[in-house]
Amino acid sequence: MKTYKSNSTDAAFNISFEEDIFENYDSDEEFFMLWRNDKAVIVGFNQVIENEVDLEFAKQHGISVVRRKTGGGAVYHDLGNVNYTYISKNVSEFGNFLVFAQPVIDFLRAHGVDACHIGKNDIGINDGTIYRKISGNAQRIKDGYILHHGTLMFDVDIEVLEKVLTPDPAKLTGKGIKSIRSRVCNISEYLPMTRTEFWDDICGYFKACAIAT
Repeated sequence: MKTYKSNSTDAAFNISFEEDIFENYDSDEEFFMLWRNDKAVIVGFNQVIENEVDLEFAKQHGISVVRRKTGGGAVYHDLGNVNYTYISKNVSEFGNFLVFAQPVIDFLRAHGVDACHIGKNDIGINDGTIYRKISGNAQRIKDGYILHHGTLMFDVDIEVLEKVLTPDPAKLTGKGIKSIRSRVCNISEYLPMTRTEFWDDICGYFKACAIAT
């Protein structure tokens, strides 16, 4: 597996770099990248930005808004979030989010965190009563390759997340969810580790493992 850790925290650069790698990838070897963004909202390919983001709040707080080429919902990034990307020829697994999420789940479980795959494309933590989301994932395929990327909320500013994201309330109530805050959580609530320690640890872990195909 080829591995890469981006030193940039510019969301537009990282999204563009990821897309450029995917568009031009021609290796049988899997590619894996870890990256972080400074304050940004990453919007799904088919979403109407004005319906998903409080643009005035974003402007006032220096939060960039960037569109990605995968589907799914809008997500908030800051330096408390770790993003990961797989590029693979394992296209038969398109739509199977668990095969790509499993190494992340294994990493968290190895640290004593009760993580599991929830819903179609999320990873959650069992807090004793419900599973709270700490990761969302999306995929696309092109020319015999699959791109799978996801988030890991380590110590994201959830107060800012709540204010900048403006999902349709019906999407939450339809799932029995009262608010974004009640649905998501940070890994740091369950893992006594600093942001830097988590970043370094997960970088080391993924350099030493690969997805089984």
